[in-house]
Amino acid sequence: MRRFRRIPGDRVQLRLPHAERALLVSVIPQLRTVVEGDGDVANLRARLFPPAYEDPQREREFRQLVGDDLLRERLAAVDTTLATLEDGHAKGRNWVVELDDEQVQCWLSVLHDLRLILAQLVGITTEADWERTHDASDPAELVLWHVGMLQEELLDVLMTGLPDA
Repeated sequence: MRRFRRIPGDRVQLRLPHAERALLVSVIPQLRTVVEGDGDVANLRARLFPPAYEDPQREREFRQLVGDDLLRERLAAVDTTLATLEDGHAKGRNWVVELDDEQVQCWLSVLHDLRLILAQLVGITTEADWERTHDASDPAELVLWHVGMLQEELLDVLMTGLPDA
C-alpha cells in the first residue's frame, strides 16, 4: 500500500493504517525532546546539529548567528507534522490527510530527523553500518526501517513528474 500520492491542487494525500498513525503520534513528540535538548540526549541532538566548522571560534559564531533559527525550524516542522496527524480523518481502515507544500516539507524534515536519531540509537553511524545485518526483533530498528520507507515513498511521489536531467 502506497502511503503518499499526488492529488489535484498540487497537494499530497497521506493514507496511513491507524496503527501506523498511532506509532508516529507516539514517536514524533520524542523527536521534539531531542531537538529541544531536554534530558540526557546530547549525543542524539549532536546528530541533528553537527558542527559546521572545525574551528571552535567559527563554530561558536555560526551557532550564535543561525543556531536559534535552526532550532525554531526543526521545532516548527515537528509541530506542523503533529498537527497534520490530528487534522486528518478516518476513512475505513485508514487515516487520511491532505498535505500542502509546506506540510510536505515538514514531513520530509521530520522523517529525515527521525531516521538520523533512530540510526544513532541502533548504532548506525557510518554508511557502512547500513550494510550490516539488522536485528528484526529490535523495535527501534523496525521503526527506523519503517520511517525510511515512508521517506522514500514521499520522495518518490515528489520526484514523479520532474523533468529528466
